[in-house]
Amino acid sequence: MINLMRVLESDSHSLAGLMKPVDVPEEEAADIRAKQLETAGRLTPVMILANLVNATVVLISFWGSPAIRLLSLWAGLLFAASAILLVANMRFRRKAKARNRTHRRGNSPLRTQQGIESFARLASFVGLIWGILPLLIMPFNDDTSQLAVSIIMAGMMFGGVVLISRIPEAAQAFLIPTTIGFVVGLQLGDDPRNEFLSILALVYASVLWISIRWSYRQFVEQHLSEAAVQQQAQLIGLLLRDFEESTSDWLWQTDEEGILEDIPMPLLSGEEAVVETMTRGIPMVSLFDETDARTSLACLLDSRQPFRDHAMQVTGQDGVWWSLTGKPVFDSTGTFTGFRGVASDISQSKANEDRIAFMAHYDQLTSLPNRACLGEHLEQMLQSPADEDVVRAILWLDLDNFKWVNDTLGHPAGDELLCQVASRLRQGVQDAVVVARLGGDEFAVLVECGNDDQLMAQVKALSERLNAPYEIWGATAHCGASIGVKLIEDRSEDIATLLKHADLALYQAKEAGKRTWCVFSGELAERARIRRELEVDLHQALEQNQLQLFFQPQMCAKTGKIVGCETLLRWMHPTRGLIGPGNFIKHAEDTGFITRLGDWALREALRVAQRLPDDMRIAVNISPLQIHSASLLNTILSALATNQIAPSRLELEITESVLISDTEFTLDRLKKLKEIGVRISLDDFGTGFSSLSYLRRFPFDKLKIDKGFVQDIDHSEESRAITRATLQLAKALNMVCTAEGVETESQKTFLTEIGCDELQGYLISRPQPLDRLSHLFRVADWPLEDGPFADAATSAGDAEPVRLQGKRAAG
Repeated sequence: MINLMRVLESDSHSLAGLMKPVDVPEEEAADIRAKQLETAGRLTPVMILANLVNATVVLISFWGSPAIRLLSLWAGLLFAASAILLVANMRFRRKAKARNRTHRRGNSPLRTQQGIESFARLASFVGLIWGILPLLIMPFNDDTSQLAVSIIMAGMMFGGVVLISRIPEAAQAFLIPTTIGFVVGLQLGDDPRNEFLSILALVYASVLWISIRWSYRQFVEQHLSEAAVQQQAQLIGLLLRDFEESTSDWLWQTDEEGILEDIPMPLLSGEEAVVETMTRGIPMVSLFDETDARTSLACLLDSRQPFRDHAMQVTGQDGVWWSLTGKPVFDSTGTFTGFRGVASDISQSKANEDRIAFMAHYDQLTSLPNRACLGEHLEQMLQSPADEDVVRAILWLDLDNFKWVNDTLGHPAGDELLCQVASRLRQGVQDAVVVARLGGDEFAVLVECGNDDQLMAQVKALSERLNAPYEIWGATAHCGASIGVKLIEDRSEDIATLLKHADLALYQAKEAGKRTWCVFSGELAERARIRRELEVDLHQALEQNQLQLFFQPQMCAKTGKIVGCETLLRWMHPTRGLIGPGNFIKHAEDTGFITRLGDWALREALRVAQRLPDDMRIAVNISPLQIHSASLLNTILSALATNQIAPSRLELEITESVLISDTEFTLDRLKKLKEIGVRISLDDFGTGFSSLSYLRRFPFDKLKIDKGFVQDIDHSEESRAITRATLQLAKALNMVCTAEGVETESQKTFLTEIGCDELQGYLISRPQPLDRLSHLFRVADWPLEDGPFADAATSAGDAEPVRLQGKRAAG
């Protein structure tokens, strides 16, 4: 019923609301389409008659005109279309009657959808025929005839839309060709007033279009209102019948001593009600368990106070609850004679209340307390003082490979894994006060133990228990857990702060490699504060022009000519000075801000590329998040066009980490970039995963040998062998090979001798602002916008470069 009311609550009376699609609940869509077809079927004969009458009027009106021969063909086509529409309507009505005779219930979604589509096609065909009429008459007749055609067309547009407005697809399919034909026909006429009439026709068609949307929305709202009322009526009827069948109230009476008199009382045994006669001598309160409610009842009886809806559990009957209402009885002299009242069985409603209470405080899958229940226990713990020899802590847990289990074994297996984790948690912490599931794959444990050593021992044992493999329906799942530990030391701490600190400790555990645990410290809080400040400053840095690109040349090994430059990011903070990318790129990746930084770097690199010779390439690093950005292609195309840079001059450097997740999407995105003409380079080759597999599936333009291999060339035969093998692989695949981190002449000599194409490193040049590289290649003499690095260029040029991926650049 809630789904049915969604459309009714929409802003259907505003123009914007009319333009929005009507939100039709899936369970009602087939019935609505069936009602649309039924309405259209009833009005189809009227529509056919209107077509025939208007066609006859057209033939009579223009009989003897130059266009009569074409009009005769047109009328014949219209009569044929009307016949087809009539036959289709008769077949539809006949099938509908046959289904009614066989008492079929419900409407087939496929059948009704096909009916709507067929009706829309026929309406489109009829509209196309009427759209031809102005084209036949307007060029050949006088103003009076053209006026007559305009009136007929306007009437057909209105009549057709009104008759089939319940099916907006058909009404729109009829209106569009009719309007187009009408407007084009007016343009073919030589009357200068036709321009004005064309505008009026378009306005008229727009009004009709809006009326179609309004009529359909009203139709849907009326249907859903009726359905909602019907469902409410059915629900009320069910509730009334259930109440009538389940009502089992009875009378009870006691004497002045609270002893039951001879009035029938039902006692539930199992699922059947057995009526027994309660004889004199049985106290009323003895029927119920010894609880606070029974004590309260005894006090009320003793004090002769009336009571209402007093709920108590029947002795010896598990799950059986009665509700008592009673009042004291006095005789004509005012003497108290006892109590009289009504009792009712509330076992079912009590069970429902208990179930609702359980759902509000416990997880349905694992039966562990939920987040709300954990908060209540934390609040009680913070309000109660702890003994001096008691250590309290909250353990915050998160499963490390839970998504893998869901994706590979299925969600039922994931649910089974969560139940097994809950079981291990119950058994794994000896001093647990409460074990809770917070949602998803997150859990929490409140612990009270003797000292810090005991706590750490239990955390370590719990980590080992959770990291052990899980057997799920014959399959083995390795799904460890990361644990954040927060000691509860100060009663003044609020719950939100405790949970935030525990979450920071969990985050640190995941940063440390997962499947481990970490205790919260003030250092973690300070790091979190710095990250928050850094995030704010990063946004300001982009807005206040505090970022600048440095460039590190790439040299041809054979000729010594500079063939390109790699761009590297620098940030001059207004108060903290020069900040290396290693201090903010990783945070930008974690927060998603790396996409904006990457787009800025692309646009800035291509803007600066105008100052470079036309045969020099410019390389820009692309982060994994940026590859998945919907704006990447548009950013590159816009920057290339704005700066008039040939696509082949732009080289995008990616690492194998980009290809680890969603490989198919990433490869498809890289292929689209290559279709533009951009070059793709695989950076730090050999340091990632499955490199050969990626080389086979995607034709990279360049391989870059990681500087870790290059720096060991002078003293490591293994590094020399890896370098040779990488170079041979690149040559075999027709790729350019660039060596990063070239710092010595011996390295340069070795790489040149074995045929390496390009060299990059401190031996050629450190990363510098572009104006400081004019001694290596020609830099066009037009000034860039002033940046914040003018005074710090020299010192920044000596800094270790860091890529947009957050890794160190080749030195």
